[in-house]
Amino acid sequence: MAHDRSGGKVGTTEVPGAAPFRPRNGRLRAGGLPWLARMIDKGRAFRSGTLGDYAFPCSMDLDLLRYLGMEPEAFLALLDLCPQEQTLLETLGIESRPSSEKSLWAEVFEVRHARLLNELDKEEQDERIGNTDE
Repeated sequence: MAHDRSGGKVGTTEVPGAAPFRPRNGRLRAGGLPWLARMIDKGRAFRSGTLGDYAFPCSMDLDLLRYLGMEPEAFLALLDLCPQEQTLLETLGIESRPSSEKSLWAEVFEVRHARLLNELDKEEQDERIGNTDE
């Protein structure tokens, strides 16, 4: 499996008997931003020790964190303070950013990271239908 291979700390703990951790799709938008929902999932899993084969922060996490103007540790601290996603979005100030700014950033992000987003989409599709090469 090749998940978020672009660096970061990789978690190895999974809960026995539970399904392996799977973050939301990177194209799914939270607050109008791609990758944010996935990064939230990965950050929470990192904190709980259930990150599995995923990395936090990977280069795509860092790209989004730069846009948000924060360091990974600060984002993790906000996850601890904001158990509800809507509260997190409000605390991050995402809703107050102009939609044109978010749309432009989202478009650039998806173009810049198209190869990896496509690879992750293919992996998810293969896992859904049971095709794994490993």
